[in-house]
Amino acid sequence: MTTHPVVRLDHISFIRDHTTILRDISLLIEKGQHWAIIGHNGSGKTSLISIINGYHHPSEGTAQVLGRRFGKTDLRELRLHIGEASSEIKNMIHTQDSVTDIVLSGSFATIGLYETPSLEDKVRARMLLEFFGLSEKESRPFNILSSGEQQKTLLARALMPQPELLVLDEPCAGLDMGAREELLDAIQKMCDAPGGPTLILVTHHIEEIIPAVTHALALRQGRGVAQGDKRDVLTGEVLSRTFDLNIEVHEKYGRLWPVVLKN
Repeated sequence: MTTHPVVRLDHISFIRDHTTILRDISLLIEKGQHWAIIGHNGSGKTSLISIINGYHHPSEGTAQVLGRRFGKTDLRELRLHIGEASSEIKNMIHTQDSVTDIVLSGSFATIGLYETPSLEDKVRARMLLEFFGLSEKESRPFNILSSGEQQKTLLARALMPQPELLVLDEPCAGLDMGAREELLDAIQKMCDAPGGPTLILVTHHIEEIIPAVTHALALRQGRGVAQGDKRDVLTGEVLSRTFDLNIEVHEKYGRLWPVVLKN
């Protein structure tokens, strides 16, 4: 039985409105790896993720996700196998919908629940709500949840279809420190659970990269700065080039904490 890489990008570029946003990016993500994609705002992270999620074709190069080659596959079908949580999805959520309905909608990749969930769907939703500590909130509307609870609801929604790939785009944006740590603990717990999806975590905050992450890609102005084992990428030297700052990195409790050095 042939095992395909989770993601294979070969020398891709992405051009929009005559502007090159990504240039000559190659990336290989294997099953069992968890990746962080880092870079400052405008570095091309969102465009790269939009290609991996199957929303755009690369302008140049070849892309293959979950064994499906772009140009030879139905990208709508591909997206059913990818879980996604992002601020874009959060902004589209019907805020009066209950936590349970929002989580169940993940089975159908819809914003809002328009189809009748199966018994199996309902059992899985209850399991995910319990996993993320949301069981007591299941009937509450989304808009009265705390920011951390909202993010965990979106994470549970992304996991409903049992995706092979889970993409989290700035999942901690807007969270206070306590809510951030609670959410990161939940993501770590998810990665530690057997049979879970491959994770791609997109962030520009290095301290949000959980111990479960094994590899990293650093982007700057649409180009790759470094990629590979996180111990080789998340260094002061690489981060200094990525963010155009003089950065020193300290490790504690399996997390990395950058310090900007002043001249």
